[in-house]
Amino acid sequence: MKDLLEKNRKIIGYLSGTKAFNKPDLTTQLSNTILIGTNADKKSKKRGKYTIRFIRQKNTITKENIPLLQILDSIRFINKIPDADINKSCERLRNIIQNLSDKEQEYLVKPAMKYNPATRALTGAILESILGESYVEALYNPLRGTTTFKLNISENILRNKHK
Repeated sequence: MKDLLEKNRKIIGYLSGTKAFNKPDLTTQLSNTILIGTNADKKSKKRGKYTIRFIRQKNTITKENIPLLQILDSIRFINKIPDADINKSCERLRNIIQNLSDKEQEYLVKPAMKYNPATRALTGAILESILGESYVEALYNPLRGTTTFKLNISENILRNKHK
C-alpha cells in the first residue's frame, strides 16, 4: 500500500477514514475499506481483502500537514465514524486540536478553507471555542448566514454550535 502513499520518495497520499480514526481513538472499529486522501482523482481498487477508495484532497499533501488533514477529514466525516457517538467524537477532536501547538491551531484554518461548508463551520466552531472568534473569521465569512448544518452535537460539548 505504500505505493499509494509515496512515489519516488514524494508523498502523494495519506490514510484517512477508519484507519485514520483509529489513531486518535475516535473508533476501535476495523474496516475492509481503506480511504486514502490524494490530490488526484483515482478509481477504487481491490487489494486482497481490502477495497481502497480515494478522496480528493484539494490541499497540497506534505509530511508535515498530514496529521492536520487527518483531523479535518475526521471533522468532515464525523457522522460516519463507525461505532462512535458524535458528541464524544467532537469532544475528542476538540481535545486533539487543543493539544496542537499554537502555530498548528492557527494553521488549521488555511487547509480547512478548501473543505466543504459543513466542515468549515464545525472546524470554526471548535477552533473558536479554543482560540476565540478573531482566529476563525476567515472560516465563517464565506458561509451564508441562513445556512444550517444538523450534526446533533450537544450544546454542552460545543456551546457555540448555533453560530
